[in-house]
Amino acid sequence: METTLLNTEDQARFRDLMDRTYKKVYNLAYRLSGNRADAEDLTQEAFFRAYRGFQEFEGDRPFENWIFRIVNRLFLDLMRTRSRRVQTVSYDAPLRTDSGGELTSVEAPDFNPNPEQSLLEGMLSEEVEAALYRLKPEQRLLVLLADVELMPYAEIAEIIGVPVGTIRSRLHRAHKALRQMLAEPTGKGATVPSTGRWCAA
Repeated sequence: METTLLNTEDQARFRDLMDRTYKKVYNLAYRLSGNRADAEDLTQEAFFRAYRGFQEFEGDRPFENWIFRIVNRLFLDLMRTRSRRVQTVSYDAPLRTDSGGELTSVEAPDFNPNPEQSLLEGMLSEEVEAALYRLKPEQRLLVLLADVELMPYAEIAEIIGVPVGTIRSRLHRAHKALRQMLAEPTGKGATVPSTGRWCAA
C-alpha cells in the first residue's frame, strides 16, 4: 500500500501479513455476512483499518487474531446500522481517509472458482448453513471461530474481548440453539461439524 503512513519496511511487512491472511479474513467475513458484496467490503475495510493502526500492532501476538477482531467489530457495526441506512461501496474504489481524502486501494487476489463455492461447498451441509445464519451475529461468530476455524478458546476470547469462561458458556448456548434448529422438521437428518466441540446439551 503506497502511502506515507508507514515506512517502507512496515509497508512490506504489512503486505506480507495481508497476503498470508487475506483468504481467511475473506472466508470469515463471507460466513458472517452471507454474501459476497458485504464480505468484500468488510475485508477491504478491515485491512484498511489494520493498515492505519499497524504501528500500534503488537508484533508478538498473532496478526490473524488482531485482524479477526477488526472484522468482528465491523460486522457487528454493520448489523446494528443496516436497518437505519444502506451504503453502497465499490470494492474497486479508492479507500478514503476520515477527512474524505483519497488514500489507496486494496488489491486483493482474485479467487477462482466463485468464492461462495470454494468456501462453502463440502464444508457444512445446507441445513447447518441455514441454521447458522439464523443465529444471532455474535453466536455465529463464535461458532465460526471455534468450529470452522478451530481456534483455541483463549484466542477467541482475545478476539471477542471477554474471558474464556464467557466464551465457553456463550458457545454452549450457540450450540444448543443450533441443535434446536436442526431438530425442527426442516433440519432433521442434518449433521453438525465433527470438531469435537459439539457437546451434548
